[in-house]
Amino acid sequence: MLATIAECHSIYETDRDPGPFIPIIQAVGRGEKLKRDLTFDESVDALRQIVEQTCSPAQAGAFLITQRVKGEAVDEIRGFTHLLREEVITQIYPRVDGLLDLAAPYDGKVKSAQLAPAVAIVLAEAGMPVVLHGDEGVPTKAGIGPGPVLRELGVADDLEPDAVQRMIESVGIGYLSARRFAPKWHALLPLRRQFGLRTVLNSVEKLLNPANAPYQISGFFHGNYIERLRPVQTGAKRSFMAQGEEGSVEMAVGRKSHVFAEHAGHDLILDPETLGHRERVRVPAPEDAGGHAALNAAALAGEPDDATEQVCLTVGVILHLFDLAQSVADGIGRARNILATGAAQTRLERVRMAVGRAGTRVASTSRLRV
Repeated sequence: MLATIAECHSIYETDRDPGPFIPIIQAVGRGEKLKRDLTFDESVDALRQIVEQTCSPAQAGAFLITQRVKGEAVDEIRGFTHLLREEVITQIYPRVDGLLDLAAPYDGKVKSAQLAPAVAIVLAEAGMPVVLHGDEGVPTKAGIGPGPVLRELGVADDLEPDAVQRMIESVGIGYLSARRFAPKWHALLPLRRQFGLRTVLNSVEKLLNPANAPYQISGFFHGNYIERLRPVQTGAKRSFMAQGEEGSVEMAVGRKSHVFAEHAGHDLILDPETLGHRERVRVPAPEDAGGHAALNAAALAGEPDDATEQVCLTVGVILHLFDLAQSVADGIGRARNILATGAAQTRLERVRMAVGRAGTRVASTSRLRV
């Protein structure tokens, strides 16, 4: 006689139909001889089910980890990016020339200073408008991104997308928060925090280009991903990837940094000695966003310190990459002049006072004065 099976209630029970997602897990999760990369269409379908939460959390987690172990393929990254840009995020179309998507990692910084806001402000003053985008509490680092630093500087960081578009058009810089322009993507954070590992999602979010900028520079760390990512960058005219500090966009003073173009023949390798940088300089991370903001404010005031040098180097490289400076040295000189004349501080004040939501001043006061 068969034993009676006791009723069992599990936290893993779900009313979602597991069938549609099982083939996706099987494709990437089989043994060494049977696993394969997803096609473009399969990748679109996989991420659609994850974002729409029609698959179970267990299935989403199984896919993301096994896909990380396999390694993301070009068609997978291209499919994920396409799905997000076409179906998930709210895109904007600022009416400005030469917009740059400054794509810093969403998981932020924990070991070095977050200086992307100062870089963006100097670039805007140099004639290159900038859009920043990100989120907060993103794994694995859950570090300090541009958003909290801008907030501490008195700059609006939680505007609706149409307000960000107006801000870029009026003062040459704006920040898109994932809470506003990609709420379904933001809603995946609780799932992502359970892994303790980076996944392909960390790469894809830097490729979103939500303002449809013709130019893009994004930060990456792991060199083995570079060749997979070269062909999937999303600047309409020109894109680069920088192995900056903590895989972000800021160039390290005194280090032989490599900037990767869409084609290897257009790469840029910085020779620190030719720029007068003979020693490797690090700008340690402050304890909180307020400390990071203070470093940005000091840099924009032109104070002679390591943070200022890193901002000038990064701005100089970017201006040269996008033909706004004849050389990196020329670009650095332009950045230093903008700081020395007080133009960067004036630009910051304009950004603080920018009008965001229709008729509403979004940043009339500041916690920091420079």
